Amino acid sequence: MEWWGLLIAIFGVLLAFFLSGMPVAFAFLTFNIIGIIVLMGIDKLPLLPAAIQPNIGIFSFVTVPLFLLMGELLFRTGLARLMIDCIGKWVGNVHGSLSLLGVAAGVIFGMMSGSSISGVAVFGSTLIPEMRARGYSKEMSIGPILGAGGLAMIIPPSIMSVLVAVLSQSSVSAMLIGGMVPGLILAGFYIIYILVRGHLQPHLAPSFAPARVTWGERFKAVVVLLSMGVVIFLVLGLILLGITTPSEAAATGTAGTLLLAAAHRRLSWSALKESILETAMVTGMVFMILLSSATFSQLLAYTGTVTTLATYATEVAVPPIVIVIIMQLVLILLGMFIDTLSMIMITIPIFFPVIRALGLDPIWFGILMLVNMEMADISPPFGLFNFVMKGVVPDASMGDIIKAGVPFFFMGMAGIGVMLIFPSVVTWLPGLIGR
Repeated sequence: MEWWGLLIAIFGVLLAFFLSGMPVAFAFLTFNIIGIIVLMGIDKLPLLPAAIQPNIGIFSFVTVPLFLLMGELLFRTGLARLMIDCIGKWVGNVHGSLSLLGVAAGVIFGMMSGSSISGVAVFGSTLIPEMRARGYSKEMSIGPILGAGGLAMIIPPSIMSVLVAVLSQSSVSAMLIGGMVPGLILAGFYIIYILVRGHLQPHLAPSFAPARVTWGERFKAVVVLLSMGVVIFLVLGLILLGITTPSEAAATGTAGTLLLAAAHRRLSWSALKESILETAMVTGMVFMILLSSATFSQLLAYTGTVTTLATYATEVAVPPIVIVIIMQLVLILLGMFIDTLSMIMITIPIFFPVIRALGLDPIWFGILMLVNMEMADISPPFGLFNFVMKGVVPDASMGDIIKAGVPFFFMGMAGIGVMLIFPSVVTWLPGLIGR
């Protein structure tokens, strides 16, 4: 069989496993077992357990459970809700002000947590009821939360950035920091959209006279927000200054989150227990997928398909940017049907060897992937954020949620366009800290 036929067959069978409804970790594991037996022989099955230590025992992976724990603590101790309340004290009497509040909260939450799902759940359950009570349309209440909640996937400390970096053998620090400017650009797009649409269609996001808030309460809110800024500094600031590695920054950030929750008297044994248990369960699932991904990479290396694809890509008579755009289109298509973790596992072993063979920056391409995957989570029909939103806003139909997310999906595509045209928006900040 030709190399391209074999690659299509591998890709198609794996996609069928994911679409079968089987949990991602077990689908990947089952495929690897069958693939090893069919392509390499049953005597090669020991490759599966042999991949555990070298591919899971990587120090950089310490960031995964720690960033997960930070997000769980912010969610379960109520610090995220406190942040929303504090920002809300400065909300002005303008059209779409609560939608703007959602975007601002999404940026700050993203800088404190690597979990985008938590952001969508927290903001959906706290802000949307208030928006609806103030007369906001479903589009102007649900849409901004879908967009802003997903910023945690791009803005550091992002768990997905760590996974992409380690699996692609790229710098974790550079991949984390590289998402900052693109994340802020997306937030800027959301803010402009909300302001323009609120001005053109004020009935969709009516202004209101906020409850009377004294200047003393406002300055107290600023103090609270500044205390949360300490946690952001303990993660991003220390990495940017070159004082800590991402793994060490994850540890200082988690410790800072615990101290912050205790200082605001929101830390309880039940919240701590629930956070640790949820972190352990998600970490176990992620690491099982990572193990399967390592075996999948070995399987692809054995077939030689990826090496041949990389050679072909360098010889084909089209500009490298065309190949990158085709890869982005493939990711968009995949995002309509499978989850982001599955997308990472399938595409990284195939895409990154090609990107390196073309002489392109893997950090730049990794951030392109992350933005694309954020859009996948709000794309129909199976975007994960859509289902999370349905869970916290049960009176909204899936049609309402998908319609609200469409403008933010296209703004994400516009963000990808900006990064394709101006790669420096990704590479500038990582360049300041070196790799």
